Amino acid sequence: MQWVVGDQRVRVDTVAETINAALPDVKAGSLRIWGEWFGKPYDNIHTPIRCATVGSALTLEFDGGEILTIENPGGLNISSTAFSIHSASAVRWEWFYYGRPHVAANRCWYQFVQSGSLVLAQSNVDWYHPNFAPSLENNAVELL
Repeated sequence: MQWVVGDQRVRVDTVAETINAALPDVKAGSLRIWGEWFGKPYDNIHTPIRCATVGSALTLEFDGGEILTIENPGGLNISSTAFSIHSASAVRWEWFYYGRPHVAANRCWYQFVQSGSLVLAQSNVDWYHPNFAPSLENNAVELL
C-alpha cells in the first residue's frame, strides 16, 4: 500500500491510522532530517513500530525506543519502499544513548524548527558538537 499526499497539510490522525494499519510493512531505514543524517549515512536502520498523534504532531515510535515527532506534516510518501515527509514546522528526534540503560538521564534529542527560509537546529548531546546545516531544499524527514 502506498499513501501519497501532495504538499498540503493533512489531518495527522488520518496519517497515524494509515501508518498503523500498514505496519509492519512501512519502510525502515537510516534517518535524515532536512538533509542531516542521524549518524553516518546508511549506518543504521530504524524500524517504525507504532504511530500516534498529539494535537498537530505525528509521533512515530521505533524499535530501538527512538521517537520521531513531526509538527504539521505535509507532502507525505509512505509505503513499504518509501518514507518521506516533505514539509513540517518542526521535527524532533529522541533516542537513548546507545549501549546505556533506557532512563531519562540517557535520553538525547535533536530539535529542528522551520523559521522562515531557515531551519534552526539544536541538541542536548554533550559528547560532541553537532555541526548542523539543515536545508529546506531537502525533505523534512525521510528514511533511506
